[in-house]
Amino acid sequence: MHIRKKLFSAFVILAMTVAAMFGDLYPGRSLIESESARQDKEVLTIWYTDSYLDEYIRNAAVVYEEKTGVKVVSTKVSGLEYLEAIQKATIDDNYGPDLFVLGSESLEKAYLSGLCYELKDSHRVLNSTYFPEVSLDAISYSDSKLGYPLLFECSVFLYNRTLLEEVANQYNENAGAGSGSDYGEGSTDETEVIENTEFKPVTADEILPTSIVGITGFALKYSLPEGCESFFKWCVSDVLYDYWFAGAYMNVGGEKGDDRDEIDIYNPESMYCLRVFQDFKQFFSMEIDEYSYDDLLKEFEEGKILFLQADTSAINKLEAAKKSEENPFTYEYGITSIGMLNDELKSQGLSVTKIVSVNGMSEHKEKAEDFAKFLTVDYSSNLYSRAGKLACNYQKEYQYPQIEDAVRTYENSVSLPKIVETSNFWVLTEMVYTKAWDGENVNLLLRGLSGQVKKQIHGIYVEDEYIETPTITEDYVSQE
Repeated sequence: MHIRKKLFSAFVILAMTVAAMFGDLYPGRSLIESESARQDKEVLTIWYTDSYLDEYIRNAAVVYEEKTGVKVVSTKVSGLEYLEAIQKATIDDNYGPDLFVLGSESLEKAYLSGLCYELKDSHRVLNSTYFPEVSLDAISYSDSKLGYPLLFECSVFLYNRTLLEEVANQYNENAGAGSGSDYGEGSTDETEVIENTEFKPVTADEILPTSIVGITGFALKYSLPEGCESFFKWCVSDVLYDYWFAGAYMNVGGEKGDDRDEIDIYNPESMYCLRVFQDFKQFFSMEIDEYSYDDLLKEFEEGKILFLQADTSAINKLEAAKKSEENPFTYEYGITSIGMLNDELKSQGLSVTKIVSVNGMSEHKEKAEDFAKFLTVDYSSNLYSRAGKLACNYQKEYQYPQIEDAVRTYENSVSLPKIVETSNFWVLTEMVYTKAWDGENVNLLLRGLSGQVKKQIHGIYVEDEYIETPTITEDYVSQE
């Protein structure tokens, strides 16, 4: 054991403990195999926690070895105390991984633990030509790039295109048939009457909502086709599907999520957006525990829901359902990016980015970085087929057009903050949305959330100066 590594452990900022017994950490792997593998300088090891990556990483390793002669040993480990296990294995036991996969929200913790190597990016791929800006923000900490973006998950606005076309056709038939008699009383100018009653048919693309409030306008104007029961639903109990209402105005840590001085949660914009969120409960008559996400996706498959706030895994599930022999999914569907709350306020959903980092204490950093680049760029076209997940790396061709649409949504998303003290931000925010849905005062909720986050970061409760709650002026309020 190197003395340098022993000394390093005394200065580690975060205390590390082993999460599980060796048998739990290395299911299906022999410790002897890992030890013997480390004897060879041309061998790399990579750790990950998600079973869906098994086939993808294993196959990538085979191709990489054929290409470079460097063997890669992949090991799925427990997600419990993941970083602590990596550090102990690296410092105390000398069999830690050369690379590891983690969520971007854990990047600060990994960096402060000495586990992240500042990448050289010798292949010049960590830029907007290869990845969305949100991916580049996800891998960045303190102006350093500490990982290669692998995959993302986010909420997406799903719509049944077959039913949407039926809505448009039904509207055209009804409105077109009645347009000749629906003109103002007292009009004596025949030309004016013709101009006022001229009917222009609509298409599915034209009536597809482009804002959150636009969904309510759609519901007020159009009728559902036979068999379809709901205009719009989502799993209200999960913040992943709620966040896009006020997410654009709940800033914790800035663009890269690592700036402790940039906290802006309590503001007129976030309050307005959260009040619109409250109004949706009344407009669409939804209770928070009424539906599970799986229930809603099944209803969407059956053609009972026109619009659904889903997640990226829905693509894989719907495409698989199309091939089902028992109850095949027979509709065409699409994904669109809802980038606005209304005509003035933005909308941003929440995303999770998985990245591949190089262990800062690895003896093979440059080789490890080369494999990280191969895994996230060169081999990424296989990610969907091998793991059912969407690659951060831009693809020359996507297997389904909906995947490209999901990438557009991801581009407009915001990641969870990396600040260690805000590791519970997801939970805190979910509580705020839940209480808002139940009718609690959004002003008090957001002011309290802001104070709680600042207290966790700075150690003292900071109460923001009171701001008047904005008044909702949307048309749907008076038309319900």
